[in-house]
Amino acid sequence: MEVSLNKESDSLYVIHLNTDQPSHSVWKLPYPVYQFDYGDVTGDGMPEIIVGVIKPTRFDPKPDKRLFIYRIADEAYIRPLWLGSRVAQPLEDFRVIREHTSVLIRTMERERSGKYLIAEYAWRGFGLDFKGYLKRETEEKEAKRILER
Repeated sequence: MEVSLNKESDSLYVIHLNTDQPSHSVWKLPYPVYQFDYGDVTGDGMPEIIVGVIKPTRFDPKPDKRLFIYRIADEAYIRPLWLGSRVAQPLEDFRVIREHTSVLIRTMERERSGKYLIAEYAWRGFGLDFKGYLKRETEEKEAKRILER
């Protein structure tokens, strides 16, 4: 199984899922994408596709960074699992952390002060469950360093 992301235009990205099966699944994202990763965040043995998109929502009309999680259904089809509008603070970036017994999503978020925080979330039933802060009120360079480790 192979997952890839192709940029068709500035505002159209397409997720491709290639499997051993004759069908080829695609999912169109009509938004700019700033991050793309994968990992078994649900713990079911099948990786999920985690995509960072920039888009407005019904309750937040300003385009901002959002986090979408897609599942692979029947080992052949891309389907939405969670289309999150927000985490605790405005999202700046994220990484999938695979070094734990459960896969975590580590985020870099903007504090109200203009500085940054690094937080970790785990999947719980339907949505992300806040696990804790790694650092708060830090400068951008330091936040990026922590995000990458």
